[in-house]
Amino acid sequence: MGIQTIVFSAASVCSGLILGQIAAGSQANRSRGKLLASAIAAAVIFAVFGNVTGVSLNSGIVYVLLIPFLIFFVKMPLLQAGFVLLAAWTYQLAVVDLVERNLFQLAIGQAGLQADRFIELVMELFILLNHLLAVMAAVRLKPVLIPAEVFRRASDGGEGASSYRNALGVSALLIVLMNLFLQYTVIERDFFSTAYRLFITGWAILMLAILLVFLKTFLEQKLTQEKFYLDQQYQQDLLSFFTVIRSQRHDFNFHLTSVYGLLKNKKYAEADAYIGEVVRQVQDVNELLPLAHPALSAMLNTQAEAAKRQDIAIHFSIFDDLRGIPVSVYDVNKILGNLIQNASEELTLLPPADRQLSVEISKEKRYYVIRVKNRTGAGDEQILHMFEPGFSTKGTHEGIGLAGVEKIVKAHYGMIYPELTDGWLTIHVRIPENTEDY
Repeated sequence: MGIQTIVFSAASVCSGLILGQIAAGSQANRSRGKLLASAIAAAVIFAVFGNVTGVSLNSGIVYVLLIPFLIFFVKMPLLQAGFVLLAAWTYQLAVVDLVERNLFQLAIGQAGLQADRFIELVMELFILLNHLLAVMAAVRLKPVLIPAEVFRRASDGGEGASSYRNALGVSALLIVLMNLFLQYTVIERDFFSTAYRLFITGWAILMLAILLVFLKTFLEQKLTQEKFYLDQQYQQDLLSFFTVIRSQRHDFNFHLTSVYGLLKNKKYAEADAYIGEVVRQVQDVNELLPLAHPALSAMLNTQAEAAKRQDIAIHFSIFDDLRGIPVSVYDVNKILGNLIQNASEELTLLPPADRQLSVEISKEKRYYVIRVKNRTGAGDEQILHMFEPGFSTKGTHEGIGLAGVEKIVKAHYGMIYPELTDGWLTIHVRIPENTEDY
């Protein structure tokens, strides 16, 4: 294999990886160069192996060898990397080998031409042009087969994660079985008649299209079902939140009458104390009203009520309404809810006087920032291990934990890190406002 073959092979593999990445819900523009480097490495390995042994590597084996590249070089999660490579392999078999090469060779044979080196070069250039057009169309249209949210939910360790892993496992098995059939068809196509080659090509593409549509619909239905149950929980939080607001509005006239009576009788000190108590009661709700999505406000209100039942003094500082954050409300609630829950559990180990918790939401330059700060008795050694799966300062911990929060944040190209200062632990979360640049 010469340089020409390496170039065409690298172009084919790189196109498949980019299309597979988009199909698996990853839009990381900055990884295009790394994907190209991985494709070139695969093409070189393919060429060297062929020259040394005289045997061409199967395309499926080539893509399996790329798994370490995607995990350690491109920094892609294992599940998502696996589906990227499955999609790339499917593209190679179904589109490149079974449609383009097969039909091109049939056309050459029907024309009575001899497949010399010039015709092979023309075919490769034709395929290269198709790669370019396919990648340009995919980058523009973003035809996602499996939403990235499916992979996050399968790996976050929370409730229902095993269900998503099972669904992805079944999906992978079906794609592999289909690809094995496609691989057999590609290898044996020269022994088939022209009519049968055309039939088997059309039938294989039809079956593949039906399979992919089924998988996409199936996984989207699971996401919709989970969101339905989440919506039910959020509706309960919203009902509780709006009940508090309606109660405050209902009591407003009584408070106003009481203050008016105190002022009319010149009981200014009593009026001042009374107004202070009213303001204190409504301040907690007012702190949460700036958030753009009611479900966020409702969830934080529920967390605040739970904290107060544990004698935890909680304070919110909302400097941005999170209107433009590129994260679903479900994932934002998971991030905030788990951080507050972890902080509350830590505070229950401390004396009531030290149970202080603050939550800050802001925007700094091009990043949305969440900070959860609480008193802690943890030392540096515990802080170092707090993002490990299963870490907890209490045996009764529930939820996805800090390790799951970290996965959600990193899936959106953000960062999360702890800061321990003078007995105060602050968890910083920073998420870029435009994940398309990553």
